[in-house]
Amino acid sequence: MQLAQLFPSLKQHSTYPTAHNSATTIFFDSPNACWYEIAKSEITERDALLLRHFYHECSERTDPWLLLLTQGVVPKPATYSSIRILQYHINNDAAQLKYAIELFFMHDAYLLEVSPTTFWIILFKNYSREELEGFIAILENDFYLHGQLFIGQMLPVSEMLHQSFSSEQKMFQTILERQHQTIYTFSESFLTLLPLHLTMPLQQYLQHTLFNNLNDEMITTITTLFSHNGNMSSAAKELHIHRNTLLYRTQRYFEETSLDLKRSDDLLIAYLAAQLNKLTKYP
Repeated sequence: MQLAQLFPSLKQHSTYPTAHNSATTIFFDSPNACWYEIAKSEITERDALLLRHFYHECSERTDPWLLLLTQGVVPKPATYSSIRILQYHINNDAAQLKYAIELFFMHDAYLLEVSPTTFWIILFKNYSREELEGFIAILENDFYLHGQLFIGQMLPVSEMLHQSFSSEQKMFQTILERQHQTIYTFSESFLTLLPLHLTMPLQQYLQHTLFNNLNDEMITTITTLFSHNGNMSSAAKELHIHRNTLLYRTQRYFEETSLDLKRSDDLLIAYLAAQLNKLTKYP
């Protein structure tokens, strides 16, 4: 049932309604990036609980960081020149998440609770992938919080930030629907989804010429080799095979496809074919 049928006073806004009065309540719909303004007189206690489950209820003074990420309103004064946004999805109790963030990041992070299962963690410092993996390990092992983390890019604080962040949100949602893992980075997600956005002739070329040579073992081999920038020794170590075994696999693949996985351009083409195979095989 549509919200408008439940709440006749409902008004939908594409930007935060700063002129709303105290007789209405504002709820932020993160997936659709819009705000719902509803008369308080129409909202029962039960309605309020349900609305807060699906949407973020805005206070009388909306959080300036929420306005920046959703509308591009830069806080004044702008204390930071660039930030990174972590999107964290969790299905179990997240009551200790704020404490964990304060403990790990100290004063270098700010937490926004967008919904009971969705949190945006704004980082004011450029933490490495290894450090963020350590943060996830602490959440799982010390706080028993099991969620999925999307690591965004460092973005300049400007009026355009909300558009870049919106693209990261859509990318995270798309990758969540197709893969299940603990940590997703922007770069890895971008390259994983890139084959879906190739022109149809290019997709068909990859399918017709390379798919016959892609079994699960070869997909894992190509993906691992790509993640190690073509380094045979480190890729073989992660695959738990001898380096000569990996060399044999790549030589056999070269004979079948003419793609030399020791060359970065050939490895990229093989990687795109492997990702497209996974995305179309398990939509």
